[in-house]
Amino acid sequence: MAKIHAPETDYNGTGPGGIEFRNGVAETDNASIIAWARARGYGIDGPAKQTATEPPEPADPRDVEAVRLGTPMRDAAVDPRPGDYLPPTNAGEANPHGPAVVSPEVGAAADRTGTRKTTAPRRKTSKEG
Repeated sequence: MAKIHAPETDYNGTGPGGIEFRNGVAETDNASIIAWARARGYGIDGPAKQTATEPPEPADPRDVEAVRLGTPMRDAAVDPRPGDYLPPTNAGEANPHGPAVVSPEVGAAADRTGTRKTTAPRRKTSKEG
């Protein structure tokens, strides 16, 4: 039977595969649990090795290259074009975040064909006559 030592020496509770730890030590003869524990830093038949890992050095922003992912977006309030559907009023002329630029599409509720969405007419049931 192998003794598995948890990385925390005072751990009491259930471990991998249902083994019970008492004061950071559990016993098992299950080879798969022993292999799993060994791969994850548990000590087998001896205390777990304490590895002092230093935090990684943060990246220097001067050495990082910006990469564009996806399609660049365009705001019609800032850069209006003739083909825009219901462009904002005063687009490109006033502050796009101010009260002078208003987007009518928000309240227009029309679909892209220019027609308003309506509900289908209700069918009469046999009870309504």
